[in-house]
Amino acid sequence: MTDIPSEADVVVCGGGPGGSTVATVLARRGLRVALFERERFPRFHIGESLLPFSLPILERIGVLEKLRAARPTVKPGARFYHQGTDHKRIVKFADGIAPGHPIAFQVKRADYDKLLLDHSRSCGTAVFEETEVKEVLFDAGGRAVGVRVRTKGGTATRDVAAKAVVDATGRDALLSKRVGGRHRDPLLDRCGVFAHWSAYESSVGPEGGDPGDIVIVTTAGGWWWMIPFSDGAVSVGIVMPSARFQSRGGTSLADLYDSLVEATPEVKGRLRAARRSTDVYAIGDYSYKTGTISGDGFVLVGDAACFLDPVFSTGVLLATTSGELAAETIAGCLARKGRVDRSDFRGYEETYRRGVRRYIHFVHGFYDPAFLQTFYTRCPIWAIERTIVSVLAGNVFRPGWNVRWWTLWLRFFVGVTRLVQRVKGPGEFARGTGLVEPAPEALAAASRTW
Repeated sequence: MTDIPSEADVVVCGGGPGGSTVATVLARRGLRVALFERERFPRFHIGESLLPFSLPILERIGVLEKLRAARPTVKPGARFYHQGTDHKRIVKFADGIAPGHPIAFQVKRADYDKLLLDHSRSCGTAVFEETEVKEVLFDAGGRAVGVRVRTKGGTATRDVAAKAVVDATGRDALLSKRVGGRHRDPLLDRCGVFAHWSAYESSVGPEGGDPGDIVIVTTAGGWWWMIPFSDGAVSVGIVMPSARFQSRGGTSLADLYDSLVEATPEVKGRLRAARRSTDVYAIGDYSYKTGTISGDGFVLVGDAACFLDPVFSTGVLLATTSGELAAETIAGCLARKGRVDRSDFRGYEETYRRGVRRYIHFVHGFYDPAFLQTFYTRCPIWAIERTIVSVLAGNVFRPGWNVRWWTLWLRFFVGVTRLVQRVKGPGEFARGTGLVEPAPEALAAASRTW
């Protein structure tokens, strides 16, 4: 532990996309940054589909060209299908109402996260892998003043003083208990089951799209993702109600997963020549937020602050956006007064939470038959169509008046569809398979809490 410093300007806990973004921005500003990551990269992770509005951040921190050089799969859009029906929607990011964001990338997170962390190291961040932050240290007034760390396999700890501490520990959320714990969304009580496959039938058929698109298959109880990689492999996962997962009895995780693949033609058909190349994994708590995400001398970013059901591939965007916003606040405050207070993070919190709230309306919608039918029905108003594309591309933090305005009109049409469904029934968009159908009022109330 002799190479671990006794102090730094900023300590970053966690080396995922949020942590590495914070560290890179601060290191490029000339600050002394120490980043502690519990694991050794590369390591397996999901959340492999990027969004177009992530790319400007990657360009600003100087890593975009390195990513392009790694030749990831180009993602021009997304293809949505509703299981067992002819309903589909092809999304092309180039058609968004906000110009200049035509593509994103599909990435294996093991490689991608290592690329970001190595880039941060090259920018001057002192990176310590296999070194866990055991606790954040606070003074008598409640200000974060450093961390206590321990290397893998070691017994001794070391204290590292800092002017600011960033919690980027992901779903482990190191500081969450101290700042009020997690608040789960009761309407999004879900879990995910997923694996990688060795090959993928990426043909797009007559409906259009691109082989690099993410494929989403909405079902009676949840949805599937299929994310193609440049080496021919594909990430395939299903999000389902937690009740469905818990009721599997003695069925193994792999058997449950394989049976669900078998029962979904839209997925099975694309895997006809494939075999599973990884174990089957599961993850729960699919949507939560942390009540307080900043304080005197500390801030939470990425999954440590909140996690959304990833139907729109929001994870990396939220991590890198929150990381950049937090870093800019920290850098400005340290330069101006040598410390950072909770009041300084007010703008960060407002911007971040506002973007999350815009997404949560759409996420709730994917479990609402009225929204789902509206989504799969082509709207005659071109501006609403282009607004949907821009939101799916990640344009939620500074969307402009036009996106906000046409999103309100989209909600109006969802309301009209809901009235029609009350008379005719939801038909093919009825939800089930263990999902408790929330009332529209409950959806609206839950959206407001975010």
